[in-house]
Amino acid sequence: MTTPSSVAGLSRQALQDKECVFLIDGSGYIFRAFHAVAPLSTSTGFPTNALFGFTRMVLKLLKTVQTSRVVAVFDAGRETFRTKLFPAYKANRGACPEPLIPQLPLFRTITEALGCLTVELPDYEADDVIGTLAGRLSAKGVPVVVVSGDKDLLQLVGGSVIVWDPMKDRWFDEAAVVEHVGVPAAQMVEYLGLVGDTSDNIPGVDGVGPKTAVQLLQKFHSVAGVLANVEVLEGDKSIRGRTKLAEVLRRDPEIVRLSRQLAEVCTTAPVQLVRDGSSVVVQEMSIQDLLAACERKPVDTKKLEALSAQLEFDEIFDPVISSAKKPARAAVCREYQTVWEDQFGAWVDELRRQSVIAIDVESTSLDPREAEIVGVSFCWDDVKAWYVPVGHLEVGEQLQVSWDLFASAVGPMLADPQVGKVGHNLKYDFEVLLSHGIEVQGIVFDTMIASYLLQPDRRSHAMDNIAPDELGITPISYEDVTAGLASFANVDVVAATNYSAEDAHVAWLLRKQFAAKIIESKLEYPFYQIEMPLVPILGKIEQRGVRIDTAWLGHLSKECEIQLSRVREQIVQAAGREFNFNSPKQLAEVLFGELGLSTKGLKKTKTGVSTDASVLEKLRHVHPLPGFILEHRTLVKLKGTYIDVLPTLVSQKTGRLHTKFNQAVTGTGRLSSSDPNLQNIPVQTELGRLIRRAFIPREGTLLLSADYSQIELRLLAHMSEDPVMISAFRSGADIHEQTAREIFHLSAGESVSKEQRRVGKTINFGVVYGMGPYALSEDLGISFDEAQRYISSYFERYSMVKKFFAALEAEASATGAVRTMFGRHRVIAELDSTGRGRGFLSRAAVNAPIQGSAADIIKLAMIRLEDAAAELPYRLEMVLQIHDELLFECAADQVDAGRAVVASAMEGVYPLLVPLKVDIGVGTSWLDLE
Repeated sequence: MTTPSSVAGLSRQALQDKECVFLIDGSGYIFRAFHAVAPLSTSTGFPTNALFGFTRMVLKLLKTVQTSRVVAVFDAGRETFRTKLFPAYKANRGACPEPLIPQLPLFRTITEALGCLTVELPDYEADDVIGTLAGRLSAKGVPVVVVSGDKDLLQLVGGSVIVWDPMKDRWFDEAAVVEHVGVPAAQMVEYLGLVGDTSDNIPGVDGVGPKTAVQLLQKFHSVAGVLANVEVLEGDKSIRGRTKLAEVLRRDPEIVRLSRQLAEVCTTAPVQLVRDGSSVVVQEMSIQDLLAACERKPVDTKKLEALSAQLEFDEIFDPVISSAKKPARAAVCREYQTVWEDQFGAWVDELRRQSVIAIDVESTSLDPREAEIVGVSFCWDDVKAWYVPVGHLEVGEQLQVSWDLFASAVGPMLADPQVGKVGHNLKYDFEVLLSHGIEVQGIVFDTMIASYLLQPDRRSHAMDNIAPDELGITPISYEDVTAGLASFANVDVVAATNYSAEDAHVAWLLRKQFAAKIIESKLEYPFYQIEMPLVPILGKIEQRGVRIDTAWLGHLSKECEIQLSRVREQIVQAAGREFNFNSPKQLAEVLFGELGLSTKGLKKTKTGVSTDASVLEKLRHVHPLPGFILEHRTLVKLKGTYIDVLPTLVSQKTGRLHTKFNQAVTGTGRLSSSDPNLQNIPVQTELGRLIRRAFIPREGTLLLSADYSQIELRLLAHMSEDPVMISAFRSGADIHEQTAREIFHLSAGESVSKEQRRVGKTINFGVVYGMGPYALSEDLGISFDEAQRYISSYFERYSMVKKFFAALEAEASATGAVRTMFGRHRVIAELDSTGRGRGFLSRAAVNAPIQGSAADIIKLAMIRLEDAAAELPYRLEMVLQIHDELLFECAADQVDAGRAVVASAMEGVYPLLVPLKVDIGVGTSWLDLE
């Protein structure tokens, strides 16, 4: 099995390998882009959505990979040798979408203008060209990455060939193919011949699905082997439906052979490339010539300028053109030095003269409470950086600096708020040093957070990912330095110096890049006033942790097991027999086959009707079985994710649970929680609420919970300046009741029913998240037309909200981004090629400013409260942040005073057109709050 770490290593190695050749399935890119990006056109009406998405996808890949060997392969036409073999091949595919047709000639033009070789071959598909190039390169040991989401190309995996699906970020080596499909890559063509392919209209064998195909190949190895052993197959009781299957195979073995032939990628196609001005068949080219042909050429700026004018793609082409016209980047100068004990005094004197320094801590563990410090690196120069070893196990004849000497000499400077600290993911360094008695102050610039603010939807803000883009530097990886070693303490000091000093140096250089971009992007306030002050606060919250009642969770685990046993019995009774209800296939057979539940309007997958939670929710009112399945899944999830797991995560050193709060994950600016994720503990179910009973205060304190009430709706009222909504909040009216009264046109004397208030509440919160009539009808169990009427009525009464949303969508369309009240932005344009479609982009444009503003406000409140609590003569410490709620440990005899401090800070954190309101509870557990 391919482990996550091995897949990560595979991807990292391929992306950083300058010798690697990337073969892009260009035709696959075209159709993914067409379906992923909403309709776009130029001012003249020329459609450009597929070209826009395709270009962004190619540019993203070119920025991600280190190699200059990138080839894009396209289909030459629909007629190929396969359609001659089988005229019905791909006949079920409709005609090319009309808006795509005029765009088709330009994909190759764009790719060539970006300097990439493009290849196509009449009578063959792009897959065959890719297979031929990959085969020729692999035969000489050249590493090849096939860039495609087409499972047919998995048959090429092996030797030095791997497959990457960038849309899902899935990497396939031989082990990953077996894990994903169930058969080795060498058997993929046999597998495809048996199961067929509905998208390509390859018949396959009637009745053979993925599981049966795997079973057949494990026994008979190939299509030919299956056909030669029909009698053996017919007598094998382990094969389901063997009699019918044998019949099918005897009746028409040629269809099976044809299916295999159609599925097989040709690796000997007569692909021709230009060498010395003439075309040469790939098989006749030397490997040196072939590699030379695969090399990217310089960007054709004139061609790109013409394309930019024609397609109105200034936003995406201008940076490429500008970069291409710049002189080549000079090699980065670097000088890294180890600071040994005999040099330490003089070095400290130089350090003390600095007003800003970049730091990076190396340790023995990712857990900052368990980590021992091995060394610390520093940089305050564009060329030089220094590494101070303090905890290496082997250093030879040189003497490293003792921790006590380091702490006494450097600790005061690290704790000096007047000395600015720069770094990458400084929260970790802060916590490790805090665990060793040094509280770092003066954190002024975290390059990970800067990267996140500039590109909040970027997949990764790790230094390894951003340094190549921003500086042209590919940092030494941690895995390369520590490979085969027990911990960083075993790393050779020279290697540690090169690795760690580089991290501090890169952070120093990134700060210069990002500081200018933050000003250019008008992100100074959210970066310097919100995110930077929050770094040490989150570090302290993580260090404090929260107390857990493990005995209560043990009791809850036993109760949960009793409930699971009861639900399993109910499932069997409702189904009429025992079956593996964890198997989607078996569950579907029972629901739609044996029980005969209608599949009309239900979500479909490649293997049939889905049995996911959304489908079961629709069916739970039709038959009791779906409800029991949902209940069982919930119990299993809560038991396996929280009840049984939380006790194992309690620190042996502190006796408390320490979650991580992530600043650089969500696109909207919200904090996320991990290891464990405490933000996903459900409060809608009784068991979920009982889990909160396990969160208890330390001795002598009580838990104090402060939760912003309806903050997103209050922000919507403020930002839209809607007078009706503002009036409701100012008067203290029930906003959900008020909304119900507005959309149902009730008079002042008429009462609002519970059902009407439920509709009002659903619409209020749904509107903030861009809910449309279909989703509303599903949530409320009403017709689409009725839901549409409710929404129309809502926007009639709250007319300024409708204008506000329209303005946000217009802003997103014009600038590619939307902003919160405090200037945080979400770059909607960067979501265009994610495959989530126009509806997602519209919802993101509406929701990001509201949810992001709520995130900013609670972060500002956290900063204000941490400062206020530090001045109090009693304990008031933040221990958790969950959505719009803050959880504190407050001295038991000071809860009234603590309540007043928290309410004042949170409700007065920022002036709005409507009052901010905080609900505060105090109790002996997170559940028991009064």
